Formats: sequence, C-alpha cells, structure tokens
Amino acid sequence: MWEKFVRDSERDIRASSAPKEPSARARLVTERLRQRDEEAARQDSKKRRWSRSGGRAAADQSWQPEGWRTGPAWQEMEGRAARRRRWWGIVGVPLAVALAVVAIKPSLIPGDRS
Repeated sequence: MWEKFVRDSERDIRASSAPKEPSARARLVTERLRQRDEEAARQDSKKRRWSRSGGRAAADQSWQPEGWRTGPAWQEMEGRAARRRRWWGIVGVPLAVALAVVAIKPSLIPGDRS
C-alpha cells in the first residue's frame, strides 16, 4: 500500500500545474540580459539628449540576443537545392509549354500522320 501511495503522490506532484523554479543557469542568463537591456537604455538616454527626434527610435530598440531557433530563410540559403530549383525553372517552363502545345495540336509531333 505504501509503495502505491508514494507512486500516486509522485505522479500527482509531477502532473500538477505548480510553478517550477528556474534553474541557476536560467537565472544567470536572465540577469545578464536584464543588465544588457539596462545598459542599452542608459546609452540610448545619453543619445536622446542630443538628438532632434528625442531618441524615440533608439529607445525602442534595446539590445536583444538572436533567437536560438532563428536562421536564414530557405530563400536565402545558397547551395545545391537553390541550383536545382533554378535548373527546374529554366528547363521545366519550356518543357511544360511544349507539352501543352503538343496536347493541343498532336500533329506537331514528327512522324505523326494523323
């Protein structure tokens, strides 16, 4: 009975929606990012005193790290896939036009007697 009670209790604790405390690493990263934001805001406020626009645009753009899942869009990536798409664009369009013309008028095929 005791083992069943312990198992059920552990399962219920894990399933509960109680807030979980962030790890030490997460707290350090959060603190470092907050400090960088504050530093950027201080630098923006110095620039704001001397700018004509009041520094509104500069104040809105605080320092932010690049996202961990961000990367180049597939259109920006050069390589084999881009060359293959380009090749199909050059060869595929005239081939599709030729097939459409032959489908409309089959007598254009050489050796066709109909």
